[in-house]
Amino acid sequence: MFGLLATLAFAATTAFQAQAALPANCDRSATVATGDTCNGISATHNVSTYQLAAVNTGIIDPNCDNLYVGEVICLGITGQDCSTTYVVQYNDTCVGIAGVHNISENTLLKNNPNLNQICTNLYPDEVLCVSSTIYAQSA
Repeated sequence: MFGLLATLAFAATTAFQAQAALPANCDRSATVATGDTCNGISATHNVSTYQLAAVNTGIIDPNCDNLYVGEVICLGITGQDCSTTYVVQYNDTCVGIAGVHNISENTLLKNNPNLNQICTNLYPDEVLCVSSTIYAQSA
């Protein structure tokens, strides 16, 4: 019984800390559900994988393997919230993605600073910001 109470108390404390750690200017948020991944959350809520990680620094680790059910995470910061997204498919290229979305490759790279300049680190199921407006801050 004590073990169960201690576990529940720890979970409640951790959930409170995660909620308290959200940025004050968080524009929208989501609660992690069973089976959620960062790419899945990003695709469901139209937020780039980069943006999800950037606005949850200190909450989500770089590999995004520390999500837990019930955790509240920020999806975007007021004034910097790109919700025009695209889920990368196998064999996509940055040039092709930019062309389909009528944006320059430079705009694509600026909004997704996790991509390298020659776009060799693009991977399937990654969610990219494909807005013509620049939202991401310099990395």
